[in-house]
Amino acid sequence: MKRAVVLFSGGLDSTACLYWAKKNYKEVIMLTVNYGSNEEKVTNKVAEFFSKELNVPLKIIKLNFLEEFSKLAGTTLVRGETPRVTAEELENVERAKETAKAVWVPARNLVLISVAASLLDAMGGGDIIVGFNAEEGVTFPDNTQDFVERINKALELATMNPVKVIAPLINMDKRGIAKLLKELNAKYEYSNSCYMPQGFTEDGKPIHCGQCESCVRRHRGLIKGIGEDKTVYLVPPKL
Repeated sequence: MKRAVVLFSGGLDSTACLYWAKKNYKEVIMLTVNYGSNEEKVTNKVAEFFSKELNVPLKIIKLNFLEEFSKLAGTTLVRGETPRVTAEELENVERAKETAKAVWVPARNLVLISVAASLLDAMGGGDIIVGFNAEEGVTFPDNTQDFVERINKALELATMNPVKVIAPLINMDKRGIAKLLKELNAKYEYSNSCYMPQGFTEDGKPIHCGQCESCVRRHRGLIKGIGEDKTVYLVPPKL
């Protein structure tokens, strides 16, 4: 089995990818990229937790330029509060696109994949594991199969060693991802999906706001997928 670098952002998707990669690859490395986002400190602690839990080495890289560009773009992930949404609003495609634009980090997935590709190229090649999924692919074009295929074509010319993006969740929605997490016995309650997390509980679980789009999608996926949600919310989302 080949080497894998998991792009780990701390949420359900990247947590599922981490457990999946641990099961399917001999060598796994976690890569977390900081760019000044509101949840950065929480994300790093979550990454450290899963690094120890699964005995996977972790690299945390700071990209100051991406923070600068994100502020220039006005993304709410690095300045101000992110939009609050309801479960009903998630069904409205136009509203979903509106909130997606508010949290858009300029070319983030392209930049993060490039960083991971550079690391793997230096190490002799391997796979980049990403948490792209069908639900978020509706509003984020860089979460689609088309994006994966095009970036892999570019990587054939961009690296000296074989590097490829693998998206194991690409055809799943959050319900499917929740089911996979349960199958893999993942401690998903220690992951963080929230754009505006409120710290941690005494036993190390991130406290989610419960009102941002990411929190609502997380809660809906877990409840509809496995009938439970062990996540700690400041304000429990309503479905």
